[in-house]
Amino acid sequence: MNRFFVAAISILLLSVPRTAAAACSMFGGRATVVQANALGVLPVVLSDTGNLDSTGGAKEAALHNTSVPGLVTGEVLHATTVGQGNYSRSEASVAKLNLTMLGNTISADFLMARANANCGSGGATVSGSSEIAGLVVNGQSVAVTGLPNQTIPLPAGVLMVLNEQISSVQGQNGSITVNALHLTAPGVADALVSTALALIGPLVSTTPPPVDCEFVTGGGWITGTPSGAKGNFGVAGGIRKGAFWGHLEYIDHGTGKNVKGTGVTDYSGAGNTRTITGTALIDGQPGTYTVDVTDNGEPGSDDIFIITLFPSGYTAGGTLGPATGGGGNIQLHKPCQ
Repeated sequence: MNRFFVAAISILLLSVPRTAAAACSMFGGRATVVQANALGVLPVVLSDTGNLDSTGGAKEAALHNTSVPGLVTGEVLHATTVGQGNYSRSEASVAKLNLTMLGNTISADFLMARANANCGSGGATVSGSSEIAGLVVNGQSVAVTGLPNQTIPLPAGVLMVLNEQISSVQGQNGSITVNALHLTAPGVADALVSTALALIGPLVSTTPPPVDCEFVTGGGWITGTPSGAKGNFGVAGGIRKGAFWGHLEYIDHGTGKNVKGTGVTDYSGAGNTRTITGTALIDGQPGTYTVDVTDNGEPGSDDIFIITLFPSGYTAGGTLGPATGGGGNIQLHKPCQ
């Protein structure tokens, strides 16, 4: 394992005088891909990070695919929540979603929710966004505006809300919840897909943060595969408490290539690019992977995802924007910023 990147960060921070720094006094976050409740049926919760510690850190959860008969199917379920420095950030995504509620059928190629909460000298600020691609309801394509709280009534008393955002800012405290898709039939059933929560407390003076607070996360799809078909991914990597951290889920719909990460063994990079190396089950067989990701700013259309698999030498990648037919977002969580 290459620990030069960890050492480099450590040397850099140790060379800086240990004067007081500024950070949020409290962090909070959670990311969940699917939450569903119905009368007489046990709740369904899929790919849930759980609550972020109030002192910050990072949590992640992932599933290669899921199938709950009569309710939901999906693939590449990805969820992360990170709190450090002056922010909390959470994101959740899923590809190839199929969901049923009271006779209504909902499908989407991709859904992602992102929530951000920042503390600053001027008070708390929050923001959120959703990306929904290829949404079809009861056999009809639905135009997604991208505006918060787009509401669409469905048969059987079901209400669908897209990019649902619930936020609160009270001085130095802020919170926001973003649901990419929310289906509800009051008193009967409720389903949330791609939910991201972020909250923070006031900015305070503190000692410089530890060195192990570097992460990169992302979800989306590329078309730069060997066949030109979509390759869906969910990825996370970084350094947490002195150990490598993260996950990888990847499916190439042209070749049928399936990759499920089993561990992260290296993390390095410079600028806005990071390289994650790890072990994986590749079409059910042990192998290794290298993922190179670049965060080129919001909304993510210029971000880059590249995957290489060993021992086969398979490689695929591209930008996550309409110019290449890709989508999604890469988020670099730089040390304590």
